[in-house]
Amino acid sequence: MAASWRAVWGYLACGFGRRWASGLSPFKNSRRGEGRWFVAAALVGSGALVASSRRWSGQEGRSGGGGFMTVLAQKEEDIDEDMAEKLSIRKKRFLQFASLEYEGEYYMTPRDFLFSVMFDKSERKTLAKKLTKKEVDSALANVSKAKPGPTFFRDLGDKGLISYTEYLFLLTILTKPQTGFHIAFKMLDADGNEQVEKKEFFKLQKIIGKQDEFKTASEEALSLEPELEDSDINTMLLVHFFGRRGKEKLQYCEFHRFMQNLQTEVQEMEFIQFSKGLSCMRKEDFVAWLLYFTEEENNDIYWQNVKERIQAGECINLEEFKTFCEFTNRLEDFSIALKMFTVANRPVKRAEFKRAVKVVTGEELSENVMDTIFKIFDLDGDNCLSHAEFLGVLKNRMHRGLRVPQQQGVQGYWKCVKRETIKGAKEVWKQTGKSPF
Repeated sequence: MAASWRAVWGYLACGFGRRWASGLSPFKNSRRGEGRWFVAAALVGSGALVASSRRWSGQEGRSGGGGFMTVLAQKEEDIDEDMAEKLSIRKKRFLQFASLEYEGEYYMTPRDFLFSVMFDKSERKTLAKKLTKKEVDSALANVSKAKPGPTFFRDLGDKGLISYTEYLFLLTILTKPQTGFHIAFKMLDADGNEQVEKKEFFKLQKIIGKQDEFKTASEEALSLEPELEDSDINTMLLVHFFGRRGKEKLQYCEFHRFMQNLQTEVQEMEFIQFSKGLSCMRKEDFVAWLLYFTEEENNDIYWQNVKERIQAGECINLEEFKTFCEFTNRLEDFSIALKMFTVANRPVKRAEFKRAVKVVTGEELSENVMDTIFKIFDLDGDNCLSHAEFLGVLKNRMHRGLRVPQQQGVQGYWKCVKRETIKGAKEVWKQTGKSPF
């Protein structure tokens, strides 16, 4: 009965009951089956929800959401509390990593940008460096000399200025399929020669920005258009695409190559980060990479699956990792493909998953990666993918922790109920050798 009691206590502990633990004692042993005990557990959890609704909404509901509120002290003086509440989580991330200031505006270096997509917090202790006109010109001169390629950002290091607008644009490149950019490019290309001028590039940024599914109402009100059109300050992307004087034209083939190189560079940096610099990433490190930006309630279950189902020493190589990353950029299309199975009430087995990936990306994930995914995200032990949980983790990974925070309140409670049910069921199954349901 220990596992069953643990399941019930899990319900009571969902967000509002954890502080009562020392004041409760386990129920006495019962002769009823484990399955009926789980039904009782759900009812007990439901009753606790009703009895504690006021406490849940009054105290616990105010405790969440502190993840990205940390901003450097110097910048906190420049932003009042009302404005801080209106800032998007991406703006907060940008301010946290931006290490340069020029004429009252903050900028990232290429190094800052790479770190901002690799980590959720900045460990930099120094204040933003205030640049002179001479220092800005020197940095942009380095940008104009830099050769394009999959080490472009690493080669530039701290030489270059990335504005907040460019930061959002670069994030979009990392999270959206390239076909959308090609369509937008063609819409602006009136001559049909697949090239755009600087002023048209501003429009491209605006079009892509409107596709942002996580933009808040306050961001809609604070339009970025004045910043784009009125600023006389050259930044890294503008110099790289259009030259120091802004007179050159950007060919789509060059832009497409830039997008591919950026994605490759970030993928290589993340692989190096989680493989500890080795040529092969252990599967547990791959899981750590997957879960790095997620606060999903099932994380402890995923790690338990790693412990029970993954053998020590099993690895994923760089090419397998890159292919998986390219698959995540097609996540919206993949979600639609999976819905075809859920509508038909069919479980997502390996063959169906493999087919969906092939249809959406034109590529196939290796059996090594497929095996890892199913061992981690098969939460019910039926050799089928728990696709809702899998997609939730991938969305957090793809957006690097910049999604809207998880809903709390009643919905958060029932998510916790689901989590604790699965955990308790697994323990009962392990101890008794039979399903508790």
